[in-house]
Amino acid sequence: MFFRRKKEDFEPPQNLDPESSLNQTLPSPPRGKSAAREWLESLVFSLIFVFFFTNFIAQATQVPTESMKPTILVGDHFFLDKFAFPANYPEMLLRILPTRTIDRGEIVAFKSPENPKIPFIKRVIGLPGETLEIRDKRVYINGAELKESYKHFIDSKIYERDSGIPDDYIVRDNFGPITIPPDCYFMMGDNRDNSNDSRYWGVVNGKNVIGKPLFIYWSYEAPPYDPRPKSISEHVQEYASVVAHFISKTRWSRTGKVLH
Repeated sequence: MFFRRKKEDFEPPQNLDPESSLNQTLPSPPRGKSAAREWLESLVFSLIFVFFFTNFIAQATQVPTESMKPTILVGDHFFLDKFAFPANYPEMLLRILPTRTIDRGEIVAFKSPENPKIPFIKRVIGLPGETLEIRDKRVYINGAELKESYKHFIDSKIYERDSGIPDDYIVRDNFGPITIPPDCYFMMGDNRDNSNDSRYWGVVNGKNVIGKPLFIYWSYEAPPYDPRPKSISEHVQEYASVVAHFISKTRWSRTGKVLH
């Protein structure tokens, strides 16, 4: 038996656009981010990374004074290992951080007892619980003289006790004896005759230690720190001088030197 089909059965529906139908069934491709938004997101991520890295892991720094000469010179730029040192973290994180030991003879950075905003870098000389005394420029720990290959003197004069001169001079060469409190350290610069250290402002609490210097990545022959305020013109002149003398005043032999 045959059935007769109507003509419309063989004709496509009227007013139907195939491309329009396809567009209605497939989702539209996602709109890409604008260049400005991608740049902004990249900048924010970079700033967060730099903040985290320099505050908790490592930080590029330098010593502007001669207190650690000849171990560290003015103009030495080095990385500071800051990981797991108490001064960099809030109290709540200290319980889960690994314990960093501080040994005698190590060079460490810490918050200045005089101004916590200014970091100092000195060498650990006395440990918690020890009795320390300085007699005629020699350091004694619990009565025994400390052997120090790193110490440096620029003045042969010795300021004696009961000499009538101010104590600020005497303590440079004759100090103590004192017993170092728990979790505190006696710090001194290697340049013993030109160092502002524990002889003048006391011991450093372990909670104020920031980190340990690692190695020198650049050393530039720069003058000692000048505390007086400088004008914009003077700052520009300093930067221009560094650019002009970068090759001739860079201490190339100190690049990569490990500090200890």
